[in-house]
Amino acid sequence: MPITPRQLKIFVALAESLNFSRTAERFFITQPSLSKAVKELEQELRVQLFERSTRSVRLTPTGERLTSLARRMVGEFDNGLHHLQSLVHLEAHHLAIASIPSLTHSVLPDVCDALEQAFASPRFTIHDGTNRATVQRLMNYEVDFALASVTPAEEGIEFEELMRDHFVLLARSDHVGFEDRPVRMQELVDMPLICGSSASTATEYVSAAFLQRGLVFQPKFTFDQVAIAAGFVRKGLGIVIQPYLGITPLLHLDGFRLYAIEDGPVRPVGIARRRGHDLSRIAEHAIREVRRVSQSLIETFPAWIEPPAPRSGA
Repeated sequence: MPITPRQLKIFVALAESLNFSRTAERFFITQPSLSKAVKELEQELRVQLFERSTRSVRLTPTGERLTSLARRMVGEFDNGLHHLQSLVHLEAHHLAIASIPSLTHSVLPDVCDALEQAFASPRFTIHDGTNRATVQRLMNYEVDFALASVTPAEEGIEFEELMRDHFVLLARSDHVGFEDRPVRMQELVDMPLICGSSASTATEYVSAAFLQRGLVFQPKFTFDQVAIAAGFVRKGLGIVIQPYLGITPLLHLDGFRLYAIEDGPVRPVGIARRRGHDLSRIAEHAIREVRRVSQSLIETFPAWIEPPAPRSGA
């Protein structure tokens, strides 16, 4: 049987005390159990470590030579174990999330703030990217879970819808043409539209909405980060069409106006996770906070954000 760290610790302790009674008490075992452990170590090493008599215990010359080596091995093991425990502690307080930009901005700040209150020194890794890249990180085991739009039909991935996000228009406040009313998709055909790149799921929704009406979607500007579009809108070069949660980074800016799209698309968003995969305590807590924040957004912005669609059979 292999030599265990406990056997080496017993050997070092007995070598220092040369007293079976005190060493047994230190390890909360009986003297016969201590003698058995020492004998098994000697048999495994095929050397005698101690000379015993009815009145005394002393190290053999071999035992004396091996004591310093065993002490060093015990020290290295204890240091390594302490380092391992420290890493486990850090990992237990580390959370990795992949998220589409609109949810990164609107949901994750409140989630991370709540985790700061609930855990000691939590650490966060947040990957902000397209829906496709977000789901791919989840499939590659790079993150604990993902905040995404409806996931592609990937085996082993389950999706929990939390909100339905209405598409809206953001234009300069003095924009002429829409007045103070919701607009319709037909009215947008010849407008200078600004949207995300072709890799954006939001752009796919817009394109599909036009196609359903027999219209061709031809945006004037496309950007990887729609927040960049603010400068172009301010110059009067175009209007942004995006889900409401994707527009929120621009709403604090002066000189802009938000328009509802009466017959515009609605995008489901929520949590994607690996089916049957156990999450850490901090990840489970984070998911509960994501649900809480999502419900708060639904209640705060009912004109733009709907509750999730009823589940089939519910």
